[in-house]
Amino acid sequence: MRPSDQSEFVKLLNLCYSTLLRPLPTFEAIDLWQTILEPYSIEQVRVALSAHMRESKFPPMPADVVARMPKASDVRPEVDEAWAIAIRAADESETVVWTTEIAEAWHVAQPVFHGDEIGARMAFKAAYARIVERNRGVNAAPEWVVSQGHDSGRRKEVLAQAVREGRLQLEQAKSAVPLLAGPGGKEDEPTADAKAVENLQRIKDMLKAGSASADRRQAERERRARETADQMAEVKRETARQVEEHTGGSASLRPARAWRYCCLCESHGERVEATCTQGGYDFCEKHRPAERQTPRRVAAYQGARA
Repeated sequence: MRPSDQSEFVKLLNLCYSTLLRPLPTFEAIDLWQTILEPYSIEQVRVALSAHMRESKFPPMPADVVARMPKASDVRPEVDEAWAIAIRAADESETVVWTTEIAEAWHVAQPVFHGDEIGARMAFKAAYARIVERNRGVNAAPEWVVSQGHDSGRRKEVLAQAVREGRLQLEQAKSAVPLLAGPGGKEDEPTADAKAVENLQRIKDMLKAGSASADRRQAERERRARETADQMAEVKRETARQVEEHTGGSASLRPARAWRYCCLCESHGERVEATCTQGGYDFCEKHRPAERQTPRRVAAYQGARA
């Protein structure tokens, strides 16, 4: 619906609710109604509301209206058939008749196809399902277009088969292969189909936009990786600076030597670094005993401790 259809839509909705003796929804709810029903015309909405009033005793909801909308002709290939169509595009000489949805999904899978066909198939199936679901949500019909290959003989066969299957209109096929115009056509008569050209240009723009988007995402990932690396390097430099500041330089990073104190000095309440050990006791230079004096010094220390 167009914004200009709002007043008529409100009248239709008010008629339905007043018939069932119910109050009209709030303005916020009506805005939601219009957002959901935007893909449909006001005539289609009117027919769907009338059908609901004939079949139900309850006030209509947006889902009731959408359920009664005419479905767009959905002749989309299933995902496995779509993959079989898409892989033909890997051969540049092959002409491919496919939908814009298949072309978009193939653009996702193509970069990994030659190195990992299984991975490419999985990527294609996921992308195709997502794209089809998106287009079905807005009631968009599939569009069949031509991607021409180098083999002109094969091109005519593929396009003729697509016309017979109803996937292409004759005018679309003629735009790619003028000889399909038949014996009544003139060789110099212009046969380009504007819609086919527009669809082909749309695919090219779509693939170009997808490639640019992928490049932007890759550049963004690289930028974030560089920022993270720079931040980690800065944190390491700051940590090293703080360690050096608190330890007095790199030489002080060696393990500290365990301090020992003179037993005799400690017995008098002093703490003097010991420089030798005899008899299991530590002594400073001042109280360093001779070998023969050790027992007596030790006894004196023991007495002092007692």
